Amino acid sequence: MRTKSHLLKAIAAGAAAVIATACGQKNDGELISVNFNRVSQAPAMNISELAGEPEFIALDSRVEAFATGYTYAFSDHYICIGASMRGPAKLYDRATGKFLRDVGAIGRGPGEYLNTYGSPRIDEEDGTIWLLPWQTKTLLGFDIATGKFKKEVPLKYGVPKGQFQVDSKAGTVTVAALPFRDMVPVIAWQQDMQGNVLWEIPAGHLTMTPEFSNEIESSGNVEEVFDLSLITWGGGQDSLYVINEGAVNPVYTINFHTKEVESEDYNLNVNEDAPIHSYIMLPGHFITSVSYPVQTEWGFSTGKPEYVITDRRTGESIKTTFYNDYLAKETDYVSFTGGYWYTVLDPETFTEVAENALKEGNLSEENKARIQEILDGLTPESNNILMLAPLK
Repeated sequence: MRTKSHLLKAIAAGAAAVIATACGQKNDGELISVNFNRVSQAPAMNISELAGEPEFIALDSRVEAFATGYTYAFSDHYICIGASMRGPAKLYDRATGKFLRDVGAIGRGPGEYLNTYGSPRIDEEDGTIWLLPWQTKTLLGFDIATGKFKKEVPLKYGVPKGQFQVDSKAGTVTVAALPFRDMVPVIAWQQDMQGNVLWEIPAGHLTMTPEFSNEIESSGNVEEVFDLSLITWGGGQDSLYVINEGAVNPVYTINFHTKEVESEDYNLNVNEDAPIHSYIMLPGHFITSVSYPVQTEWGFSTGKPEYVITDRRTGESIKTTFYNDYLAKETDYVSFTGGYWYTVLDPETFTEVAENALKEGNLSEENKARIQEILDGLTPESNNILMLAPLK
């Protein structure tokens, strides 16, 4: 098992004076600004430095339990996987991985949807699972106990792609949408359940050319904070934002020293010299995933990412990759949502890594027994295994 690459120790070993003064400056307005070219490389960071003891959850392998979506939400008792055009959202028992029910249905009728965007929201207290369809003017609520359509919230503006938060006690919905020119005049707004706007934030300089390769993200890893990141292929300067009471405030940015590319039509605008990057807010850190466009026969994709990790308290930064020390395994990508780090392993991959993890992994005896238990019941036709750990 690798030795931990603690963030501050790595910075100290890699020219701390340069980093502290040039690539992690905290300004008076609490904006952390990072100069990418002056961030030092550090050894891989262990997942255990950011997340606590993991759970291993083998999802139900009945035919109806296989999900087609790729977005995840976690609550105390449930796991919800979002929908795709091939199938509805799915709900599971978190403790056992047992499939409980579909959440709504694919279709064009009342309370139905063709796809969803962003992570679902599980409100156990209100008994509701919220889904935001792709290209929508409504937010849909479904009953946790039955999966059936429960209520619909009319949205003030159309949402081509969006992120949202629901406060059931206050009766409010906060929505952020890709601010497409001539389509969505705001970047975010808050409304009541009837569609009456309480406040809104004009898109202003965040307005973008309508292009569905662009993305909008909100990780929801910090309680009561609505973080917002816009991902484009143009290479322009951008920031991680926090939405708060009618204002969108930049809190973190990286200067990559690239020039933005944008055309007047709706075709994909790609600057092949500019990194495709997304920002993630964690309780103690900012993380930026950095990769570059790669031309393929179908268009453009991205290569394996490198990460910039910035300490939110000090503003100090490093370039690094991640190592899943729980499984004693290199990892190309990391995923964080709703206060958790998670990874999804298919049966073949889990089988391949489990033997070494049992020997070399940073695992409790309880988790070693759990891995062996999953292995004993695993077949090539089994469903995925979810590895989930709370953020520190």
